[in-house]
Amino acid sequence: MRKLGFVLFVLITAVMTAQEEPLVSNIFQDTYILDALADISAQTGIPIIADTTVTGFITMELNEVPLEQALKMILMPGGYVFKKMDGFYFVGSPDPANPAFRYLAVTKTYKLKYITTADAQELLPAVYKSYVKFNEKNNMVTITAPEEIIQEFEEDLKKIDIPIPQVKISVIVTEVSKDYSNELGLNSLDYSFGSGQEFNENWSATLGLVTGLINVQTDVFGQILAQLKLLEEDQKAKITADPWIIVKSGEKASLFLGERQVVLLQAEGAVSRIESIDVGVSIDIQPRVMDKEELELTLSPKVSHFAGEKLGTFAVKQNELSTTLFLKNGQTVVISGATIEDNAQTSSGVPILNKIPLIRYLFGGTMKKDSQKELYIFIKAEIQGSE
Repeated sequence: MRKLGFVLFVLITAVMTAQEEPLVSNIFQDTYILDALADISAQTGIPIIADTTVTGFITMELNEVPLEQALKMILMPGGYVFKKMDGFYFVGSPDPANPAFRYLAVTKTYKLKYITTADAQELLPAVYKSYVKFNEKNNMVTITAPEEIIQEFEEDLKKIDIPIPQVKISVIVTEVSKDYSNELGLNSLDYSFGSGQEFNENWSATLGLVTGLINVQTDVFGQILAQLKLLEEDQKAKITADPWIIVKSGEKASLFLGERQVVLLQAEGAVSRIESIDVGVSIDIQPRVMDKEELELTLSPKVSHFAGEKLGTFAVKQNELSTTLFLKNGQTVVISGATIEDNAQTSSGVPILNKIPLIRYLFGGTMKKDSQKELYIFIKAEIQGSE
């Protein structure tokens, strides 16, 4: 019973407080705004003071409108605001260049949770530009403005300071002997990506996979890795790397899977020099989450390897590709088409005798072995926290 009485008391108090605000009834026809404010002040008995920036004419009819609502209706067309002070209302322009701005404005600070100050500057409407300051070090935003503008700012800030989806990118880079590519089910991988290509449900048909082996689908990544490890044990494949990285939606990430080799270069009649050369696979990746189950993936892989030596220099062959495509969450992308040729030369024979001119061919020999490997890059994209 006491609880009910308390609720009734609060409701009655709230109603009485609302009723305490004076009501305004008046008709203005091309009336100078300062004269209109003076009439309202005389009717309500509450002083209304305007700064020197307030000017213009208004036309409207007010019928028992609460005072503060009437002030909004009168001031809004001219972009003016008001602030309730001790016993009076102060009216003015919300321009920071206005000498009276400090009497109209308040200052509030916000700590950004999910986005950076750079993101906030880009996303917030330009109307707030003269009111806000950004602290990049502490990832904070400070606004100095009238309360009415701050309320709108808070609503807009809530809309942009939201969690940014993250995407886990898993990569397998493998070299498979061309003779054993069929064991992976990748014998006819001639799929070429096109910019803006839409997702294709029938991946096995698109990729030309061998029936009964591997179907490239949502959960295929682990199957591919297991199959490759079996081939690696039989020395039919080599897994160069299988890293993963987590990237924010819309941001770029770079992966380099290879090594930096130091080579000695010597040209005829020139001094030898040492150079370092990066060989391997580098991939620039930019995922963008479209919804919970679909994402856009921009890929720019570059494959480089030694192509041979000539006149004391090394030739490095590069293959580059740039594409944008749409994937379902957890989908695996396959990039292929780069063939690496290995040319090995092995010398054998009787020590010392195989070095003597003329007769060395009787006591030794040289065996050349050429092999080809197909380079495959498997990329899987998973939206984190989508379940």
